[in-house]
Amino acid sequence: MQRLQFLLPLAFIFSGCAGLIGGSGSSITLESVPQGATVYVNGNQRGVTPYTYTYDPNDGRELNFELRHPGYVTATSTVYPKTRNSVLFVDAMLFHLPYIVDHKSPKMYTFPTERAIVRLFKEMPADMRKQYIPITGLEIGVGERAALGKVNGRPVKHDRDTPLKSLNYGDQLTSSLTAGARDTWMDMKTVRKGTTKGDEAIQRAKFFLYPTLENVTMDVTESKERLTGTIDLTVNWRFFSALDPDKILLEERSTVTHFANKERAEEILGSALAVASRTLAENSELPARLEALYGAGLVASKGNEVVIGTPKTITFKSRKEMLAELIKGVVTVDMEKGHGSGFIISNDGYIITNEHVVNGESLVKVKFSQGFTLDATVVKVNKDFDVALLKVTASDLPSMAIGNDGQLMLGEEIFAIGTPLDTELGQSVSRGVLSGKREIEGRAYLQTDVSINPGNSGGPLIDETGAVVGVATLKISGKGLEGLGFGVPISQALEMLNISFTK
Repeated sequence: MQRLQFLLPLAFIFSGCAGLIGGSGSSITLESVPQGATVYVNGNQRGVTPYTYTYDPNDGRELNFELRHPGYVTATSTVYPKTRNSVLFVDAMLFHLPYIVDHKSPKMYTFPTERAIVRLFKEMPADMRKQYIPITGLEIGVGERAALGKVNGRPVKHDRDTPLKSLNYGDQLTSSLTAGARDTWMDMKTVRKGTTKGDEAIQRAKFFLYPTLENVTMDVTESKERLTGTIDLTVNWRFFSALDPDKILLEERSTVTHFANKERAEEILGSALAVASRTLAENSELPARLEALYGAGLVASKGNEVVIGTPKTITFKSRKEMLAELIKGVVTVDMEKGHGSGFIISNDGYIITNEHVVNGESLVKVKFSQGFTLDATVVKVNKDFDVALLKVTASDLPSMAIGNDGQLMLGEEIFAIGTPLDTELGQSVSRGVLSGKREIEGRAYLQTDVSINPGNSGGPLIDETGAVVGVATLKISGKGLEGLGFGVPISQALEMLNISFTK
């Protein structure tokens, strides 16, 4: 339910009253944007907006107002009349307006406003997928000496002690934008560029949002640090590339009007920004456009194509010999702070492992089952899919065959080869089945009950024919979970590293 909250900070669901003047009687006219909303009082239909409500003591001491419109979130408000010193005050959670009434004369019930405007927001489809949107702040594009409207008929600027002084603190206003996006498809989160977590979040999204507040104009009256009137603003929503932070990928402008009724001066700008953010979520074309940005970012993250000659793969005469031969194509990736696994995909030394195994290094040690160790260059990584490509200088290395993960059937036998726990346990073999094909954070994974331990990361998952169908990448453990592992499908790993084989 949408609450009609004129005074609540960041009241982005309902925009308050406009045209508010002194009390004019026992009636109030409710309008809505859009008009034509059905008005209910205590569950009883009374009319459609614009609708004039006249207080009736028979409605009781608790008045429940609802504005309903097809396709829009219902706006609600509960009003509680109270008696004090023979005078009745209506304490409205929305209006916060006193109603001075003679108990014996309903006509003496007065509203201090004769007109209120309710902004209704469009409903969001319940099955709409959330999209992660990292926001790095809010740029204030309003000049320090710009005329920003009037308060009590006098010009207002943000470089003085005025209701718009918060324009000097753009970072603090960012929270208003994230609040406005709440309960929509936009999973907007504040991140800080230049930090490890912030940069990782931006890399994951493939873009970041850094909007500009381009214009602010207010026309309000002030009484006891409370504002009544309107504030108009324009926001330029700028989406930047994660790979090229100076490149704007997409711009959307929105201009909104926030209607304030006795709102705290320090909260009015935040409330207006929250309305702008919520309005942005109503752009029906934006989700697809952001999805396209994400897809383009994934393609760009592949890097240049790496063309590898079709290798001569490991052969074996029987299934009984299969695993004994295949361990020759699996390596241990040794780092100062730990180790992982990998597997050879070419006779001249290309090796696939996990991105988190190489951990930002450009040169690592690779230990082969035959007992020798070589230096390997990290050719490229893809953090999104946790895969990396290494290269050693060698020839005639035993190469693994690449399988078809798309043809895997649930329950099919799966083998893992790697170096669990300690480097002395290199080329250990474990067996299980394909438990499922899952999607985690929008990425495809193979789920298996194969025992995967620390150090197995980057090793191959092998099907019944001896071909690689996945890259072991993570394990979930905890109470009630045992031997539950995941791997990146080999087709996805090759695609996201932009690897192709010559014929």
